[in-house]
Amino acid sequence: MKLFKKSIAVLLVVVTAALSVNCSSSSDSSSSSSFYIKCKVNGAQFTSSDPFVINSLSKAISGQSDNEASQELVTLYMPLNVAVGTYTITDEPSNENSYGASYSNFDTDVSTINASGTMKITEVTADVIKGTFSFTSPDSEGGTITISEGTFRADNIQ
Repeated sequence: MKLFKKSIAVLLVVVTAALSVNCSSSSDSSSSSSFYIKCKVNGAQFTSSDPFVINSLSKAISGQSDNEASQELVTLYMPLNVAVGTYTITDEPSNENSYGASYSNFDTDVSTINASGTMKITEVTADVIKGTFSFTSPDSEGGTITISEGTFRADNIQ
């Protein structure tokens, strides 16, 4: 069962990455430099300076670590019509009306499952979504991943 959950998590990340190639967020490269996902993963700094956004049944903001030696990925899920407010991160990121989050490290083959925490959306414009987040989750290896001090600013594609 553990292998099945890990396979599902990895498949979700791969599909998300593949869709991002077809759903380019913006052709204006000057604005994308101000987009980011930053947080601490079990106390270690994580930064993605070029997160991609996918709109499907829900919105997914996903960023791969800027550290070229690391294969880490943080993904935030939210409804398409996101609004300013504080929301509970649930373990149902596939539900189009919920807020969710995940973390994967492909170097160590660790991914999160059943995350819980909070996401605060502080700004929503036609061009930008901005907010904060934190969550904890059991990982696929039986440990716990703690994501703290999370901030993001991403392209609000329609």
